[in-house]
Amino acid sequence: MAIHISDKAKQELAKLEVAQPNFLRISVTSGGCSGMTYTACIDNSRADSDQVLFEENDLCIVADPGSAMFLDGLEIDYSDDLISAGFRFKNPKATKACGCGSSFAV
Repeated sequence: MAIHISDKAKQELAKLEVAQPNFLRISVTSGGCSGMTYTACIDNSRADSDQVLFEENDLCIVADPGSAMFLDGLEIDYSDDLISAGFRFKNPKATKACGCGSSFAV
């Protein structure tokens, strides 16, 4: 299982202090107009069943098994444009996305 993170996203995660012992947890939950949505939070407590999706230096990204199956190949970028700055998730497994970009379907 692999995800890709742009250098810009790595820099922003470092600013948010996503470094050992903290890590980024990404989850896929039901919701949004297309059926599924991402949630991400900084965490420091891992479950035995968590899967490591990305690990480089002190940066680690994990997901629960139910979410991980939707995240293989996920690309995470960061945009600092004035209108909608933030992290961007591009999922090659998504077959459809809503107009606002907050949910997807597989």
